[in-house]
Amino acid sequence: MRILHISEAFTGGLFASVTGLANGLADRGHDVHIAYSRRAETPDDVRTHVRPSITLHELSLARAIDPRADAAGLLAIRRLVRVLNPDIVHLHSSKAGVLGRVAARLGGVAHRVFYSPRGLAFLQEDRSPAARRVYQAIEWTTARFGGTVVACSQSELDMIRSRIRPRRAVLVENGIDVAAISPWRDRGDGRVVIAGAGRLTYARNASLFAQIAAATAAPDADFVWIGDGDAADRAALEHAGVRVTGWLPREDVLRRMSSIDVHLHPSRWEGMPIALIESQVAGVPAVATDVVGNRDVVEHGVTGYLGASPAELATHVRGLIADPLLRRRLGTNARDHALARFNLTRVVDDFERLYASAVTGAPLRRRRWLRR
Repeated sequence: MRILHISEAFTGGLFASVTGLANGLADRGHDVHIAYSRRAETPDDVRTHVRPSITLHELSLARAIDPRADAAGLLAIRRLVRVLNPDIVHLHSSKAGVLGRVAARLGGVAHRVFYSPRGLAFLQEDRSPAARRVYQAIEWTTARFGGTVVACSQSELDMIRSRIRPRRAVLVENGIDVAAISPWRDRGDGRVVIAGAGRLTYARNASLFAQIAAATAAPDADFVWIGDGDAADRAALEHAGVRVTGWLPREDVLRRMSSIDVHLHPSRWEGMPIALIESQVAGVPAVATDVVGNRDVVEHGVTGYLGASPAELATHVRGLIADPLLRRRLGTNARDHALARFNLTRVVDDFERLYASAVTGAPLRRRRWLRR
């Protein structure tokens, strides 16, 4: 099959998800194309992250709603679809989902379109209630254009069905290349490292990370944020005694995440966080906010803890700092569960079946990975 992936937000966990899926499909002989829009956080060396057989197309897609820029982006996607004539168009992130479905409808290929929101725009708490209602209305409207909406977590699927009500929605949980993640290793320095990871944004809730760090200060504990982003968020973390590493090559990030002791993930909203999956695969227990996406990765009391309040999260962090045997028990559980559940091979299998069904028109047999 010729498969075209289109992503506006080509950064962070979404970057890892799209490139991982594209590489897996290319390894199976499919003709894979990735069209993406570059942001400041997009790796400079995108080419080195994908297979040589994958064709890259750089587009100019605006992040915010901008009628003129969005019209230009729509035309660019429409031209690309017309030139490539792909068997499958897979859209990733909200902006690509809106423009891509309109372009696919105009091109008569809507039935072969898949849309992965990977974090619903109308859940963004930094937007006004009016703006969030607009985002939901846009999602609802473009869902009428056809295609299949693919949720990356059960919580996201439930939200899609209740708030957007598309004609077809299925679940394919996120997965990663588990072989690229080293198991947890003891640094041997007697310290307990509690780390967060990713781009510092309102969604990642750096202020809560800083609050917990200040509230749980211990003589043998170090709080670290692996990544960078908003200057105010970085300042808040550093003021609370958190060391911010700045941007690092992905290989260094994975290496560091395999040697931390607790992953503190206080995000305000999620799709299904790749960073949290990566640390679970490494065998690192997590403390995370009980929100969409996080609750689909962390099994409370088994692979880590979920909390609804700062006090609850801080209590769990303090408990893990004080008890190394508890950290290892939860970490071992996390790795066992994550290796069985979040393998990228399963993700590629699932999407390959979905794509083939769309191309051939053959009905899909019901499987655990497909929830209709």
